[in-house]
Amino acid sequence: MDIKRDIKCALHDLGFDKPRKHQVAPIKSLTDKQDTIVIAGTSSGKTAIYQTAGLVLQGLTVVIEPLLALIYNQVKELQHKGISADYIDSTRTKTDVDKILRKAKKGKLSFLYVTPERLQNKNFITEMQQTNLTLLVVDECHCITEWGYTFRDAYLHIGDFIQNLPHKPVICACSATILDGNVDTITQSLHMRHPAVFRSDLKRNNLILLKKDVTSTKKALEKRLEHRLKALKRCIKKYRGDGVIMIYALTTAYVDAIYNFLEDIYPGQVARYHAKIQPEKLKRQMEMDFLQGKKKIMVATSAFGMGIDVPDIELVIHFNTPISMTDYIQQVGRAGRDGRKAPASYSMIKTVTIKKLSIACAKRLRRHRKRPRIRLKRIISKCRTSCPIPAACAMPSCAIKGKTSRSFANAALIAPERERSAEHGTQRWNTYLLAENPQQLFGNPKYPRAECLHPR
Repeated sequence: MDIKRDIKCALHDLGFDKPRKHQVAPIKSLTDKQDTIVIAGTSSGKTAIYQTAGLVLQGLTVVIEPLLALIYNQVKELQHKGISADYIDSTRTKTDVDKILRKAKKGKLSFLYVTPERLQNKNFITEMQQTNLTLLVVDECHCITEWGYTFRDAYLHIGDFIQNLPHKPVICACSATILDGNVDTITQSLHMRHPAVFRSDLKRNNLILLKKDVTSTKKALEKRLEHRLKALKRCIKKYRGDGVIMIYALTTAYVDAIYNFLEDIYPGQVARYHAKIQPEKLKRQMEMDFLQGKKKIMVATSAFGMGIDVPDIELVIHFNTPISMTDYIQQVGRAGRDGRKAPASYSMIKTVTIKKLSIACAKRLRRHRKRPRIRLKRIISKCRTSCPIPAACAMPSCAIKGKTSRSFANAALIAPERERSAEHGTQRWNTYLLAENPQQLFGNPKYPRAECLHPR
């Protein structure tokens, strides 16, 4: 096999003359069948890396994406280039899913896009075990640590799916926002074997960061919102050219309010995207209208924030402070993907320094993390009434390695990732504490450290 020629042909099929300098080494690593982690800035061509490798390896490439909007965008682009690609999501009928999986088994499908939840489907697992799966890609892999321990634990089970396969595929994990301390966590979670890690410069020289103080002295919420909407109108009028505008808001209520306001000013030019838009067909239609250039302004939550590749986005506006710096970096990265200079972030906030912006993001993130804290408190409360011998127990709770359930709960809140990766990880503890009869877990090989303070 002439790898260089195959890479050149694959790049040509994808519409590229030659790879960028920082893409060469990751592509070669994947085509040499080595697990690979790619940390590169937004619009740096991470998608081209694994798509090129997938075509060279000549098998099925399964790509795991966090957002449906991202899946639809990627599949549309590949199909437009004449490459066999499809997706499976909740909108697909059983007949459609069976047809796609049969096509994959026969080797007639090059790329299959799914969400991590699909990997827990028994039928999907069975079909993949009979398919020539050569490459598994976890795009936006920072979601493993960002979301896996809160509201999308399916990310933590990707490794289980890989272990169930008869032959381990090459694994590629890529993102622009992987923290240094999370590389090992991602490696362990995906069962990667000595992965090659490639980092490139995250700097985007063509992005211009601006900020606007929109603090209002009005006390009424409606007046403050009206003040911000008028500032938004002036911003769009000042910076709008012939390109596309992205407006990010923190909640679906803000998205709807902004959409209604702008639709009156720019009729037929505004689209919106968030999880609560019904019916699903309407949401898909608005998304496709935006991606195809039929509508020039998109108002969305962070559900439309990662990986969307629209080349002529000339302005990104943050109507609210993003929930985290990760979201901010991802959303800023939507702008200027055609290489032109763009006001990538027009932040409508009353803070005016990067330090204060970081503090504001941290505060929102702490509020976001209160939900798992509340769930753990409920677990503790249940555990306190679940000891097998409460009458003889001075402290009615069970323990592992001498720690009470409350001790563990505090440790889990401080460092859930470290506890998760340990032998007695967070998930096992939760199962242990929630068991109707904790005694039934003693002696179970899955819980080698389980013991009761007062064994019978």
